[in-house]
Amino acid sequence: MTVTARHTGYQLLPYGIYKGEELVCLAPLFFRSVHGVKTLFSPPPMQAVIPYLGLIPAKDFTALKLGKQEAIMDLVATDLSAEIDAISPHYFSLTFVPGLTDVRQFIWRGYTPKVHYTYVIDLTRPLETIWGDFHYKLRNKIRKAEKAGMDLVRSTDISDLYTALAGRFSQPDMNIPMISRRYFEDLFRAYPDHLAAYYLYDREGALTGAVATQEYKRFLLWMGTPRFESVHAGNEYLQWLLVRRARAEGYSYLENIGANTPDLNFFKSKFCSVLGMYMEVCRKDMVGTLAEWAYTSVFNNPRLKRRVVPYID
Repeated sequence: MTVTARHTGYQLLPYGIYKGEELVCLAPLFFRSVHGVKTLFSPPPMQAVIPYLGLIPAKDFTALKLGKQEAIMDLVATDLSAEIDAISPHYFSLTFVPGLTDVRQFIWRGYTPKVHYTYVIDLTRPLETIWGDFHYKLRNKIRKAEKAGMDLVRSTDISDLYTALAGRFSQPDMNIPMISRRYFEDLFRAYPDHLAAYYLYDREGALTGAVATQEYKRFLLWMGTPRFESVHAGNEYLQWLLVRRARAEGYSYLENIGANTPDLNFFKSKFCSVLGMYMEVCRKDMVGTLAEWAYTSVFNNPRLKRRVVPYID
């Protein structure tokens, strides 16, 4: 969180919600004021490349009876809303992790709920069952790629991955800007056991696929790259190898981010028949609404984007 705050320009506001002397929830918020427009997020949008963050309940939260969970969420929403009101952001957004879907206490306090989706593969099932869920055309591509003979390499060197990502995100029609290479280097340096870059090479040593992962409790396909020029289905085979690897290492779930992006649905849904869900609550006033419109309609215009968005340094 401190690395993200440093590189995105947001101020980290780490809140703890207590029930008496007991810490029941953490709420890391990120604040930024630009030209008088105050924003408050968790996680920070855009350049942070973090899908969700929001609230972090105590470890025993999910084991509690529903009534006690509701009481804690009421306390969290009450205390956190008081802090949000004191900051008075023009735009506020809190995006919860998958599984934490009860946002009623925030809805009752005037926040607007939004539903987001993610592709999830249950790795506790037999490998044959997982394989059977794949689209038949996908299975054919993977078989052909397997016969071609490719090598999967796990690395903390992001050089090739970053070069591919930079080319992808710096395209004017992309909605997500890329920030500095130093951000990813600092993240990989801080979490060498939980962040990784996977590269897939053919027999000639050419790169045919690359992806960055987060590996903590669930195996998350974090940032992928566009299709490489190759006769083999590199990205498809890469993902299949990672499904097998994650299952062999004992992960219960593999998550493939991208279900909220129409351009990615057709490709990613071939791997998975299950949609996971996560929630966001937000609130904005007239200034926040105008700032949101200005960004999506004006500053995100391809002709202006390269002038106002910090892409690559």
